[in-house]
Amino acid sequence: MRKAFIALGVIIIALLAALATVNQQPKYAGVSIPRSDYRHLKASRSDINDFIDKLDDFNYQKPKTMTAIEQSADQIIKHNSRNLSNADAQALRDAFYGRDGIVTIVQAAKKGRYNIDGSVASRFHDKFDTIITMSVNAVNKSSAQRADIVTQMKIDLNVESAIYKIGAKNEE
Repeated sequence: MRKAFIALGVIIIALLAALATVNQQPKYAGVSIPRSDYRHLKASRSDINDFIDKLDDFNYQKPKTMTAIEQSADQIIKHNSRNLSNADAQALRDAFYGRDGIVTIVQAAKKGRYNIDGSVASRFHDKFDTIITMSVNAVNKSSAQRADIVTQMKIDLNVESAIYKIGAKNEE
């Protein structure tokens, strides 16, 4: 009888531990965030990765590649803008479509009939910093936590290497 109570106690403790593990908030960069914000962050990371892939595929002789870049940029803007302040939403749009925005630069490349080489790609660095920062701002309002998440997202996306590869691909 005593062994049965001990076995029952062990089972109850195991179930409670399993329940506690299942109900934990996900963590990103050591920061616990609500599940909805975590899903938003994963979607943003995926959208940015997709945008980088579209930039890599750009060819001024193929108009569809420009359209794909614009659609990918619009997806990132749409996905993140509604959770940002007006100023942050404008900074995100400017990173893509501002005077020196990424899409604006690529549109100029298409118009000038050249592909993205190293000198063009080097102009993307600070714009990607803005895009990543605004994507994180859309889900987290704590500046200390936001900095950790931005740093981790930059590591995960490896934007610097991707920009270098895009530029090096078209060097001759």
